[in-house]
Amino acid sequence: MKHGDCRKSETDITRERLIKALFETYECLYDIDAETFEYKCYYESNSFSELEIKNSGDNFFEEVKANIPKTIYSQDRKYVSDMLSREKIAADLKEGEYYSFVYRLMINGRPVYHKIRAIKERIGDREHILLGVRNVDETLRQEKAHADALESMYQKERNHLKAVLSSAAGYLEINLTRDKIMEASVDFLGDYLSGSDELPLARGMNYSDFERLMCQIPVTENAEKYSLVSDRNYLTECFESGEMRASVYFSLRSADGSEQPFRKVYFLYKDSASGDIFSFCVIYDLTEHQKKEKEFKALENELRMSRIRNFTSQMQPHFLYNALGSIQEIMLENPNYASELLGDFTVHLRSCIRAMENDDPVPFERELDNIKAYVNIEKMRFGDRLKVVYDIKTMDFDILLLSIQPLVENAIRHGIYKKGALGGTVTVKTKERKYDYYIEVRDDGVGFDYGEVMSRGKSGKSDSAGLKNIIFRLDKVMNAKVEIMSAPGSGTKVAVSIPKGE
Repeated sequence: MKHGDCRKSETDITRERLIKALFETYECLYDIDAETFEYKCYYESNSFSELEIKNSGDNFFEEVKANIPKTIYSQDRKYVSDMLSREKIAADLKEGEYYSFVYRLMINGRPVYHKIRAIKERIGDREHILLGVRNVDETLRQEKAHADALESMYQKERNHLKAVLSSAAGYLEINLTRDKIMEASVDFLGDYLSGSDELPLARGMNYSDFERLMCQIPVTENAEKYSLVSDRNYLTECFESGEMRASVYFSLRSADGSEQPFRKVYFLYKDSASGDIFSFCVIYDLTEHQKKEKEFKALENELRMSRIRNFTSQMQPHFLYNALGSIQEIMLENPNYASELLGDFTVHLRSCIRAMENDDPVPFERELDNIKAYVNIEKMRFGDRLKVVYDIKTMDFDILLLSIQPLVENAIRHGIYKKGALGGTVTVKTKERKYDYYIEVRDDGVGFDYGEVMSRGKSGKSDSAGLKNIIFRLDKVMNAKVEIMSAPGSGTKVAVSIPKGE
């Protein structure tokens, strides 16, 4: 069909409805005939139309590229010219695969990052190239800021680790799964291994062999417990049961007969890439450690706060991926509703990103906006089966981002969803009391045996890490208390009490 033909095919109408639903995402969208290169632009944003780029014509590659000198940032012009060559697109763009690149447009006198994304599609009996231009400036700058924040956090953790080790006699990094020492600094043990030429330890030494070597040293205190806690099978069982640390006090007798107190602390973790269980073991000379105990406690608190941020960065709600797929499905049927849902999705995603960056409390009103955005998306799936009541008596207090919303998410996913067609109600309530602010999330769902769930969580048989993380964050950052009341068939109530400042 010629672009000048007033009649619209069903394919054109469908595509235009989709484009209308995506108008907040793309600056413009082109349809290019892959053989003749005749093109037209379905949509232009206000800011993009100010660039005065021709939006239809006989040859996209010649006419649009003619605008490069006046619209593209000077340092990107040659790159864009090369990337927009019809030869390169023809060579790189295979049916069903995306072709994309990032460049900078000059807007209001400054370079703004944009992304071109194209795909080849057969429409009727002809090949077409569908090409969209999207403003990604804010996203790229946020990603860079987030990367800088992560690097700052990692540098802080490295500094903390260096400070911790400066007060330690030695350390071991152990792959418990493979029974191997990855790194070691235990030269001080030479004072207790008279006549031994096996120190310093070589990287890759078998950990069990190392412990057999340690048995040559007279342990004069807690010898039996030392043997138990140092065993790799015991440490592995500790990790698998949910214990992240093990420690033992002991004393060693040197060659001259003197005794020295030590403490061995095993920090346990799993490597996400290999799945192996590791331990970072720090050995403290308690004579020196006693002098620095206060500084170590302060440092330990700092490390705990750093881990809180790490936990927060993993709190990507499970529904995000399903939500995107569901929104995509309704775009063609109800573009306006899809656009509203994309707005709600954006509100919630921004909260997730901000929660990754820090644990600074925000006004409760912002968390409530996030809750409502999440609920709107869930109602897309549940419809009339889900009812949410907001009994908000006060918003005059601060809260952590993604601390109350996950409680609402749990109420819906684990309480209401499991009731099936009956559905149910979730109530979000706040009020001010004499000494604190009170938040309550209540549902009339299926309920659960809270004691049993927590017990199974400690044994490693149940994944309650999300709820534990919420309780941990609220406790450590806001000194808040969380109370959970639930029973099978009776629904669930989670109450959060935030003390008022003095």
